[in-house]
Amino acid sequence: MQIVNKPDLKTIAGQLRKPSGKMAEQIAAKMNVINNSLYDFVLDVMNLRENENILEVGFGNGKFFSKLFSRSPNLRINGIDYSTEMVKAAIENNKNEIKTGRLKLHRGNSNDLPYQDEYFDKVFCNNVIYFWDHPGRHLKEINRVLKPGGKFYSGLRSKESTQAMPFSKFGFNLYETDEWRSLLRNNGFDFIGAKQKYDPVIEDEGEEYHLESICYIGEKNKPGIIN
Repeated sequence: MQIVNKPDLKTIAGQLRKPSGKMAEQIAAKMNVINNSLYDFVLDVMNLRENENILEVGFGNGKFFSKLFSRSPNLRINGIDYSTEMVKAAIENNKNEIKTGRLKLHRGNSNDLPYQDEYFDKVFCNNVIYFWDHPGRHLKEINRVLKPGGKFYSGLRSKESTQAMPFSKFGFNLYETDEWRSLLRNNGFDFIGAKQKYDPVIEDEGEEYHLESICYIGEKNKPGIIN
């Protein structure tokens, strides 16, 4: 999927962090292509159940919310994204779900979540943690809004896979499993494990990408249990 008047790599990286302006729609469409298989993989790992309260951090243009509801129609879903353009697009793309109250969207940042303590059963994000310059602040907030024993699923591509994309040199924070395990444990989570799979080959602008998806699973410490 080609972006007209292709910008430099640093600009692309900045747009992936926070889509904005005239490029936002094109970047969102590109992310949907790149993230499709990762999103499905993370949903498989999450094993969604009836009547759960779910939060997605960084939902982009919201085209994938239908995937959640197809897994379990009685979910209650909230989403937060700090791109104004993405929130507007997601509202437009999910009018029916918002009207019924099954879906609520907010503009904001995951280091300051507008939700009450111990509200969600599960929180997840895909290709978002790269852009947390202070990950502990985000993890503490996610921990706060999770119920005791609630789980946080962070979907991403392996460090090696991401480094194959030239724009990742600009502002991406990449992690090995041991590094992310330590961050989770230092911010109120037990590290449950990591699931991995290789994606179908993705072709983009004449390049082929062989990407490995990873889903890290953290569980909020239960009261009285020291990690």
